[in-house]
Amino acid sequence: MNKPQVNPGSERADESVLRILRRLFRTLESNVEGVIGDDHIDFLHDLRVANRRTRTLLSQIKGVVPASVGDVFAMESKWLGAVTGPCRDLDVMLLDLDSYRQNPDRDESALGPLQKFLEDQRKVKRDEVCAALQSARFRHLMNEWHRFLDTGIEAGTEAPLASSAINTAAGPRILKAFKRIWKRGRGIGADAPAAVFHRIRIDGKKLRYLLEFFSSLFPGATASRFIKELKRLQDILGDFNDTEIQLAYIGEFVESCTASARALAATSRLSEYTAERQRVLRAEFVDQFAIFASDPNRHLYKKTFKTS
Repeated sequence: MNKPQVNPGSERADESVLRILRRLFRTLESNVEGVIGDDHIDFLHDLRVANRRTRTLLSQIKGVVPASVGDVFAMESKWLGAVTGPCRDLDVMLLDLDSYRQNPDRDESALGPLQKFLEDQRKVKRDEVCAALQSARFRHLMNEWHRFLDTGIEAGTEAPLASSAINTAAGPRILKAFKRIWKRGRGIGADAPAAVFHRIRIDGKKLRYLLEFFSSLFPGATASRFIKELKRLQDILGDFNDTEIQLAYIGEFVESCTASARALAATSRLSEYTAERQRVLRAEFVDQFAIFASDPNRHLYKKTFKTS
Protein backbone atom coordinates (compact mmCIF):
# COMPACT_ATOMS: atom_id res chain seq x y z
CA MET A 1 0.00 0.00 0.00
CA ASN A 2 1.33 3.43 -0.89
CA LYS A 3 1.89 5.76 2.03
CA PRO A 4 -0.09 9.00 1.85
CA GLN A 5 2.03 11.92 0.78
CA VAL A 6 2.63 14.58 3.38
CA ASN A 7 2.05 18.15 2.27
CA PRO A 8 5.30 20.01 3.04
CA GLY A 9 3.27 23.17 3.62
CA SER A 10 1.66 21.58 6.68
CA GLU A 11 4.99 21.25 8.53
CA ARG A 12 5.16 23.31 11.71
CA ALA A 13 6.70 26.70 11.04
CA ASP A 14 9.26 26.43 13.84
CA GLU A 15 10.46 23.02 12.66
CA SER A 16 10.83 24.26 9.08
CA VAL A 17 12.65 27.45 10.04
CA LEU A 18 14.98 25.71 12.48
CA ARG A 19 15.88 23.11 9.89
CA ILE A 20 16.92 25.86 7.46
CA LEU A 21 18.78 27.79 10.17
CA ARG A 22 20.75 24.70 11.18
CA ARG A 23 21.81 24.09 7.58
CA LEU A 24 22.92 27.71 7.22
CA PHE A 25 24.84 27.54 10.49
CA ARG A 26 26.75 24.48 9.33
CA THR A 27 27.66 26.24 6.09
CA LEU A 28 28.83 29.36 7.89
CA GLU A 29 30.82 27.39 10.45
CA SER A 30 32.50 25.20 7.82
CA ASN A 31 33.90 28.24 5.98
CA VAL A 32 35.50 30.06 8.91
CA GLU A 33 38.80 28.18 8.78
CA GLY A 34 39.12 28.69 5.02
CA VAL A 35 38.54 32.44 5.38
CA ILE A 36 41.17 32.78 8.09
CA GLY A 37 43.64 30.70 6.08
CA ASP A 38 42.84 32.75 2.93
CA ASP A 39 42.69 29.45 1.04
CA HIS A 40 40.29 30.74 -1.63
CA ILE A 41 38.04 33.76 -1.99
CA ASP A 42 34.99 31.49 -2.24
CA PHE A 43 35.23 30.71 1.48
CA LEU A 44 34.47 34.32 2.34
CA HIS A 45 31.73 34.48 -0.29
CA ASP A 46 30.03 31.34 1.02
CA LEU A 47 30.32 32.49 4.64
CA ARG A 48 28.73 35.82 3.74
CA VAL A 49 25.87 34.22 1.81
CA ALA A 50 25.05 31.86 4.70
CA ASN A 51 25.16 34.79 7.12
CA ARG A 52 22.98 36.97 4.90
CA ARG A 53 20.44 34.21 4.37
CA THR A 54 20.25 33.68 8.13
CA ARG A 55 19.56 37.36 8.72
CA THR A 56 16.92 37.37 5.99
CA LEU A 57 15.09 34.39 7.45
CA LEU A 58 15.11 35.90 10.94
CA SER A 59 13.91 39.30 9.78
CA GLN A 60 11.31 38.16 7.24
CA ILE A 61 9.58 35.26 8.98
CA LYS A 62 8.32 37.06 12.06
CA GLY A 63 6.55 35.34 14.92
CA VAL A 64 8.23 31.95 14.46
CA VAL A 65 11.49 32.60 16.32
CA PRO A 66 11.07 34.56 19.58
CA ALA A 67 11.88 38.23 19.01
CA SER A 68 14.18 38.25 22.05
CA VAL A 69 16.32 35.66 20.26
CA GLY A 70 15.89 36.62 16.62
CA ASP A 71 16.60 40.33 17.10
CA VAL A 72 19.88 39.69 18.91
CA PHE A 73 21.16 37.24 16.32
CA ALA A 74 19.98 39.43 13.46
CA MET A 75 21.95 42.33 14.93
CA GLU A 76 25.10 40.23 15.31
CA SER A 77 24.62 38.85 11.81
CA LYS A 78 24.49 42.44 10.53
CA TRP A 79 27.79 43.17 12.28
CA LEU A 80 29.39 40.14 10.66
CA GLY A 81 28.12 41.21 7.25
CA ALA A 82 29.51 44.72 7.69
CA VAL A 83 32.96 43.61 8.77
CA THR A 84 33.35 41.08 5.94
CA GLY A 85 31.86 43.21 3.14
CA PRO A 86 34.85 45.41 2.15
CA CYS A 87 37.18 42.43 1.74
CA ARG A 88 34.66 40.71 -0.52
CA ASP A 89 34.26 43.92 -2.57
CA LEU A 90 38.00 44.03 -3.12
CA ASP A 91 38.09 40.35 -4.09
CA VAL A 92 35.52 41.08 -6.80
CA MET A 93 37.32 44.19 -8.00
CA LEU A 94 40.64 42.38 -8.28
CA LEU A 95 38.96 39.62 -10.31
CA ASP A 96 37.33 42.18 -12.59
CA LEU A 97 40.61 44.05 -12.96
CA ASP A 98 42.37 40.85 -13.96
CA SER A 99 39.67 40.18 -16.58
CA TYR A 100 39.94 43.76 -17.87
CA ARG A 101 43.71 43.46 -18.24
CA GLN A 102 43.42 40.34 -20.39
CA ASN A 103 42.49 42.48 -23.39
CA PRO A 104 45.71 42.84 -25.45
CA ASP A 105 44.70 46.34 -26.53
CA ARG A 106 45.00 47.64 -22.98
CA ASP A 107 48.19 48.82 -21.31
CA GLU A 108 48.32 46.03 -18.77
CA SER A 109 51.57 46.95 -16.98
CA ALA A 110 50.43 50.54 -16.44
CA LEU A 111 47.67 49.28 -14.12
CA GLY A 112 50.25 47.70 -11.79
CA PRO A 113 50.13 50.61 -9.30
CA LEU A 114 46.35 50.36 -9.08
CA GLN A 115 46.52 46.61 -8.53
CA LYS A 116 49.08 47.05 -5.74
CA PHE A 117 46.87 49.70 -4.14
CA LEU A 118 43.90 47.31 -4.20
CA GLU A 119 45.96 44.40 -2.88
CA ASP A 120 47.23 46.57 -0.01
CA GLN A 121 43.67 47.62 0.76
CA ARG A 122 42.55 44.00 0.69
CA LYS A 123 45.27 43.01 3.16
CA VAL A 124 44.02 45.61 5.61
CA LYS A 125 40.40 44.52 5.22
CA ARG A 126 41.27 40.82 5.39
CA ASP A 127 43.14 41.41 8.65
CA GLU A 128 39.97 43.02 9.99
CA VAL A 129 37.94 39.97 8.91
CA CYS A 130 40.37 37.57 10.59
CA ALA A 131 40.37 39.64 13.78
CA ALA A 132 36.56 39.55 13.81
CA LEU A 133 36.38 35.77 13.23
CA GLN A 134 38.89 35.18 16.04
CA SER A 135 37.26 37.63 18.43
CA ALA A 136 35.41 36.86 21.65
CA ARG A 137 32.33 38.47 20.10
CA PHE A 138 32.25 36.01 17.21
CA ARG A 139 32.94 33.00 19.47
CA HIS A 140 30.09 34.09 21.73
CA LEU A 141 27.80 34.50 18.73
CA MET A 142 28.57 31.04 17.40
CA ASN A 143 28.30 29.35 20.79
CA GLU A 144 24.98 30.99 21.63
CA TRP A 145 23.57 30.35 18.17
CA HIS A 146 24.63 26.70 18.33
CA ARG A 147 22.98 26.36 21.73
CA PHE A 148 19.73 27.89 20.50
CA LEU A 149 19.61 25.69 17.40
CA ASP A 150 20.19 22.61 19.55
CA THR A 151 17.60 23.59 22.14
CA GLY A 152 14.94 24.72 19.70
CA ILE A 153 12.02 27.01 20.38
CA GLU A 154 10.63 26.37 23.83
CA ALA A 155 6.89 26.20 24.40
CA GLY A 156 5.38 29.36 25.82
CA THR A 157 7.93 31.73 24.30
CA GLU A 158 6.93 34.85 22.40
CA ALA A 159 6.56 33.08 19.05
CA PRO A 160 2.87 33.08 18.12
CA LEU A 161 3.36 31.47 14.70
CA ALA A 162 5.72 28.71 15.83
CA SER A 163 3.06 26.01 15.77
CA SER A 164 1.29 27.20 12.62
CA ALA A 165 1.76 25.57 9.22
CA ILE A 166 4.82 26.95 7.46
CA ASN A 167 2.94 27.96 4.32
CA THR A 168 0.72 30.31 6.34
CA ALA A 169 3.85 32.06 7.62
CA ALA A 170 5.91 32.02 4.42
CA GLY A 171 3.36 32.78 1.69
CA PRO A 172 2.24 36.22 2.90
CA ARG A 173 5.85 37.24 3.58
CA ILE A 174 6.88 36.33 0.04
CA LEU A 175 4.01 38.34 -1.38
CA LYS A 176 4.88 41.29 0.86
CA ALA A 177 8.53 41.15 -0.24
CA PHE A 178 7.44 41.18 -3.88
CA LYS A 179 5.14 44.16 -3.34
CA ARG A 180 7.96 46.06 -1.63
CA ILE A 181 10.21 45.77 -4.68
CA TRP A 182 7.34 46.43 -7.08
CA LYS A 183 6.41 49.68 -5.31
CA ARG A 184 10.01 50.83 -4.91
CA GLY A 185 11.02 50.17 -8.51
CA ARG A 186 7.84 51.12 -10.31
CA GLY A 187 8.38 54.16 -12.50
CA ILE A 188 12.09 54.66 -11.84
CA GLY A 189 14.26 55.32 -14.87
CA ALA A 190 17.82 54.61 -15.87
CA ASP A 191 18.92 57.92 -14.33
CA ALA A 192 17.69 57.08 -10.82
CA PRO A 193 20.14 57.65 -7.94
CA ALA A 194 22.46 54.77 -7.17
CA ALA A 195 20.92 54.50 -3.70
CA VAL A 196 17.60 53.48 -5.27
CA PHE A 197 19.21 50.63 -7.17
CA HIS A 198 21.06 49.57 -4.02
CA ARG A 199 17.84 49.39 -2.01
CA ILE A 200 16.08 47.34 -4.68
CA ARG A 201 19.11 45.02 -4.81
CA ILE A 202 18.87 44.36 -1.07
CA ASP A 203 15.10 43.84 -1.24
CA GLY A 204 15.60 41.50 -4.20
CA LYS A 205 17.96 39.32 -2.21
CA LYS A 206 15.39 38.98 0.55
CA LEU A 207 12.70 37.92 -1.90
CA ARG A 208 14.95 35.48 -3.69
CA TYR A 209 16.08 33.83 -0.45
CA LEU A 210 12.47 33.44 0.69
CA LEU A 211 11.55 31.86 -2.64
CA GLU A 212 14.48 29.46 -2.42
CA PHE A 213 13.82 28.56 1.22
CA PHE A 214 10.18 27.70 0.61
CA SER A 215 9.95 26.81 -3.09
CA SER A 216 8.83 23.27 -2.25
CA LEU A 217 5.65 24.63 -0.66
CA PHE A 218 4.34 26.08 -3.91
CA PRO A 219 3.84 24.95 -7.52
CA GLY A 220 7.31 23.88 -8.71
CA ALA A 221 7.30 25.45 -12.15
CA THR A 222 5.97 28.74 -10.81
CA ALA A 223 8.53 29.02 -8.01
CA SER A 224 11.39 28.13 -10.38
CA ARG A 225 10.22 30.76 -12.84
CA PHE A 226 10.11 33.43 -10.15
CA ILE A 227 13.63 32.54 -8.96
CA LYS A 228 15.14 32.58 -12.45
CA GLU A 229 13.45 35.84 -13.30
CA LEU A 230 14.61 37.44 -10.08
CA LYS A 231 18.15 36.16 -10.54
CA ARG A 232 18.40 37.97 -13.88
CA LEU A 233 17.36 41.19 -12.18
CA GLN A 234 19.76 40.62 -9.30
CA ASP A 235 22.70 39.92 -11.59
CA ILE A 236 22.20 43.34 -13.17
CA LEU A 237 21.87 45.06 -9.80
CA GLY A 238 24.86 43.18 -8.38
CA ASP A 239 27.06 44.22 -11.29
CA PHE A 240 25.81 47.79 -10.94
CA ASN A 241 26.72 47.81 -7.25
CA ASP A 242 30.19 46.48 -8.10
CA THR A 243 30.74 49.36 -10.53
CA GLU A 244 29.75 51.89 -7.86
CA ILE A 245 32.26 50.44 -5.41
CA GLN A 246 34.97 50.14 -8.05
CA LEU A 247 34.60 53.75 -9.20
CA ALA A 248 34.95 54.83 -5.57
CA TYR A 249 38.18 52.82 -5.14
CA ILE A 250 39.55 54.19 -8.42
CA GLY A 251 38.84 57.72 -7.23
CA GLU A 252 40.53 57.01 -3.91
CA PHE A 253 43.59 55.64 -5.73
CA VAL A 254 43.87 58.69 -7.99
CA GLU A 255 43.61 61.09 -5.05
CA SER A 256 46.15 59.29 -2.89
CA CYS A 257 48.81 58.09 -5.32
CA THR A 258 51.92 59.53 -6.95
CA ALA A 259 51.84 57.16 -9.91
CA SER A 260 53.25 58.01 -13.31
CA ALA A 261 51.26 59.86 -15.94
CA ARG A 262 51.07 56.59 -17.88
CA ALA A 263 49.56 54.75 -14.92
CA LEU A 264 47.06 57.54 -14.27
CA ALA A 265 46.04 57.58 -17.94
CA ALA A 266 45.46 53.82 -17.89
CA THR A 267 43.46 54.18 -14.68
CA SER A 268 41.39 56.95 -16.26
CA ARG A 269 40.55 54.66 -19.17
CA LEU A 270 39.48 51.96 -16.71
CA SER A 271 37.28 54.50 -14.95
CA GLU A 272 35.62 55.46 -18.25
CA TYR A 273 35.11 51.79 -19.12
CA THR A 274 33.51 51.14 -15.71
CA ALA A 275 31.27 54.20 -15.98
CA GLU A 276 30.10 53.12 -19.44
CA ARG A 277 29.42 49.62 -18.13
CA GLN A 278 27.31 51.18 -15.40
CA ARG A 279 25.28 53.15 -17.93
CA VAL A 280 24.55 49.94 -19.85
CA LEU A 281 23.49 48.20 -16.64
CA ARG A 282 21.09 51.01 -15.81
CA ALA A 283 19.32 50.53 -19.14
CA GLU A 284 19.27 46.75 -18.72
CA PHE A 285 17.69 47.14 -15.31
CA VAL A 286 14.81 49.19 -16.69
CA ASP A 287 14.08 46.52 -19.31
CA GLN A 288 14.33 43.62 -16.87
CA PHE A 289 12.31 45.33 -14.16
CA ALA A 290 9.48 45.91 -16.65
CA ILE A 291 9.23 42.13 -17.01
CA PHE A 292 9.43 41.56 -13.26
CA ALA A 293 6.77 44.18 -12.46
CA SER A 294 4.41 43.34 -15.35
CA ASP A 295 0.73 42.87 -14.59
CA PRO A 296 0.74 39.15 -15.49
CA ASN A 297 3.68 38.58 -13.13
CA ARG A 298 2.08 40.59 -10.34
CA HIS A 299 -1.18 38.66 -10.65
CA LEU A 300 0.69 35.35 -10.62
CA TYR A 301 2.53 36.29 -7.42
CA LYS A 302 -0.77 37.24 -5.82
CA LYS A 303 -2.47 34.05 -6.97
CA THR A 304 0.41 31.85 -5.78
CA PHE A 305 1.07 33.31 -2.36
CA LYS A 306 -1.96 35.24 -1.12
CA THR A 307 -4.05 32.26 -0.09
CA SER A 308 -1.19 29.87 0.64
